[in-house]
Amino acid sequence: MGAQHTYKRGIGPIGLMMSAISAMIGSGFLFSALYVGRLAGPASILAWVFGGLLVIMVALTYAEVTTMLPITGGSTRFPQLTHGTFNSLFFGWITWFAVMTAPAIETQAMLQYAANFWPNLLTHSHANSDTLSGQGLIAALCLMAVFSVVNTYSIRLITRINNWFSFWKIMIPIATAIVLLVIAYHPQNFHNPKVGGFLPHGWHGVFAAIASGGIIFAFNGFKQAVELAGETKNPSKSILIGIVGSLVVVLIIYLMLQVSFISALPGDSMNHGWSNLHFTGDAGPLAGLLTHYHSQWMTDLLYVGALISTAAAALVYSTSASRILYGMSTNRQLPKFLSEVNPHGMPAKAVLVNFIVGMSFFLPFHGWLAMAEFMSSIIALSYVTGPICCLTLRYQLPNRERVFRLPAIKLWSFLAFYVCTLIVYWTGWAIVSKLGLCLFLSLLLFIIYRIFSERPREIHMNWRASTWIWPYIIGLTFISYYGSFGGGKDKLPPGFDFLLIAILSVISLYLAVRFRARDLHVKNTLERLEYEIKTGTPMDVPDEDMESALY
Repeated sequence: MGAQHTYKRGIGPIGLMMSAISAMIGSGFLFSALYVGRLAGPASILAWVFGGLLVIMVALTYAEVTTMLPITGGSTRFPQLTHGTFNSLFFGWITWFAVMTAPAIETQAMLQYAANFWPNLLTHSHANSDTLSGQGLIAALCLMAVFSVVNTYSIRLITRINNWFSFWKIMIPIATAIVLLVIAYHPQNFHNPKVGGFLPHGWHGVFAAIASGGIIFAFNGFKQAVELAGETKNPSKSILIGIVGSLVVVLIIYLMLQVSFISALPGDSMNHGWSNLHFTGDAGPLAGLLTHYHSQWMTDLLYVGALISTAAAALVYSTSASRILYGMSTNRQLPKFLSEVNPHGMPAKAVLVNFIVGMSFFLPFHGWLAMAEFMSSIIALSYVTGPICCLTLRYQLPNRERVFRLPAIKLWSFLAFYVCTLIVYWTGWAIVSKLGLCLFLSLLLFIIYRIFSERPREIHMNWRASTWIWPYIIGLTFISYYGSFGGGKDKLPPGFDFLLIAILSVISLYLAVRFRARDLHVKNTLERLEYEIKTGTPMDVPDEDMESALY
């Protein structure tokens, strides 16, 4: 049943929290204040507060499940437990793709800032984007290779590096915010009537900023605590601190940065409105403002912080992406070699696959914003597994001890599910329309794997337990197409789209619980997971005979 090597539980609560903080304070702190500001203006402050609270609401559903079942690669393995193969496959691919692309995004950000000293790293082939040149791609290859090598050696080394880096990643954004407030505080920027006052684009701009301005991208790092749960000491304490503590710390930091950014904007930067906000050096917005006000020492420190923050985030995301492949492999959705770990307890082959696929991400996307927008949409959809699994497990494992237990679980799960769906909707029709392609490619790859390997044919797709997905996807597609975000037809009256999404959320959540995986599947899968929790040995999905598996 077991593998040759086991995962090592070497991460404490501070290490887990710092890993999540390290992922969240990556390139997001360097760019998001500008892009969120363009979408929401001074109301960016509200967008960060609402976005942070919404993510915390969703994160707490993960906290309940993960403290109850501290397994590695939880994003893909919880759906396998509650709803079987198809659900796990669908959300596993989405989650992996979102996390796998993150090291490339952080590397892109690092090289964009480094281009201030080595301009040949970039080529300006698009109006508002910075594409890596040939030299830039070679530099990206080297950096991605370094992250991969570290991830094949030691999880303790990674967390120690992140603990040290995270201190500077916290201090440098805070110092940047304080310096900008001291040297350039312009309170009139928050309510300038010439450019629309506090809410220049209304609430529509606030919602769009949450989904597309980099806020969801910035907060995604909390899931590092979910993916690394199987490698923590004292999971019940460490995971809760890692998830909630990291989100609260990061929300405060991003609020400070947004307030200082808006207050420091030069008056002429808003001459053409918030949507066209522009100033010299806005390719690196915080550094551009510091340079404008001749704060050279802080500018230099920020450049150092940019390199540290992006490198640390890329390192952590590389770790998490390999754990997701590991989880999908143990679910028999991918080849077995991806769940093999080396003598250091690291999934080296999964790390290599992520490196190869991650490098290809540089080719179709031009600049940090294009990468972050795409990733944000996938992140929002992947969050749906939190409330779905949390509520379903209350029915499947009602008597299992829960160290952390959410109150009013039906209402909480509905609100969290509703929030996830709203965020997906706010990303707009242009993104939602690609959802079918993602599902098609996922199924196609899995079908090919089943054709050429007996291993995945020993498990069943659990089609009955996927009943809720189809009306959810169809309904969300319909609402997004006729809605007012991201290229929609703008045919739904204001507020009616929110009502439709609420109805869709209720129906989908009911179907997800009603058609959950049956007791035999849960019992057999749970036995394997409990063995893994106890020993740290990676476990396969259990075999189920055809008569028992069919619903």
